[in-house]
Amino acid sequence: MRRFHSWRWFALCIFGLTVMSASLGRPADDGNAAAGPARKAQAQTIRIGAVAYSPGVVTVFEDLRRYFDRNGLRTDYTLYSNYDSLVEALEQGNVDIAWNTPLAHARYQRLCGNTGQTLVMRDVDCGFRSKLIVRKDAGIHRLADLYGKTLVLGSHDAAEATVLPVYFLKREGLDFERLTVLSLDHEVDLRGNPCSSELHVLKALQDGRGQAGVIGERLWRRLSAKNPAECEALQDLWTSPPFSHCVFTARKECDRASASRFTELMLSMKCDDPLTAELMRLEGTNQWVAGGDEGFETLLQALDEE
Repeated sequence: MRRFHSWRWFALCIFGLTVMSASLGRPADDGNAAAGPARKAQAQTIRIGAVAYSPGVVTVFEDLRRYFDRNGLRTDYTLYSNYDSLVEALEQGNVDIAWNTPLAHARYQRLCGNTGQTLVMRDVDCGFRSKLIVRKDAGIHRLADLYGKTLVLGSHDAAEATVLPVYFLKREGLDFERLTVLSLDHEVDLRGNPCSSELHVLKALQDGRGQAGVIGERLWRRLSAKNPAECEALQDLWTSPPFSHCVFTARKECDRASASRFTELMLSMKCDDPLTAELMRLEGTNQWVAGGDEGFETLLQALDEE
């Protein structure tokens, strides 16, 4: 009987030590009822989606993931082959935030009833403009001179290359039935790469495939300043009103606190930080800025009319 009591006393001691150890290892309760859910939300991983638009995209999003991790925000990313798939992933909840073109952003907004969250853009994405460039030997001095001529356009999926220029030019009275449109959207080079960028539009003009074409204002300024010989035979005829370009879009169900923290860290990113310098260089930006719905209103109107 004495041996039985001894074993029972030993078992009680072990139980007491176990309870004490568990209590010491448990984080202190500060009395805040929201502390538990807040810790759980903080531990969640934000899923970022993007299109594999260049060989450097892995570097961009690997560095971005490391930057967020250093600042206590858990993220992961998935790359898609096209923006239709990215918009679908955002709508279905496979990603929380997407690095979108303006057209992809606008399409998601239409799908979710304009309840998506417009988060962050590059500094170069604000006040973006398209330009109508014409060959000097084409005798085009005003929009009406385009009639009977060929207008070269880039990708159907690029707001700045097709959707908005056409929308704006129609608003200025240009009758597209009286000119020929050459779209490079489905053309590919010898390696099978799409020929739908503004650089391909520029080359088509230089090769005489058309007398006018739409490119971005930034490209025209860069060529005029650094490679004037490349645009010597061309001239600027028309500039579009400003609009917003690429943007990080959060799905409507994305946790607001997480989206806010994502935005805060993006806005705090520095181009002289060794961890983020390369990704900012690859993205062609010196600073990230807060996005807003006002830069996409015209694009949404254009899509509604289309």
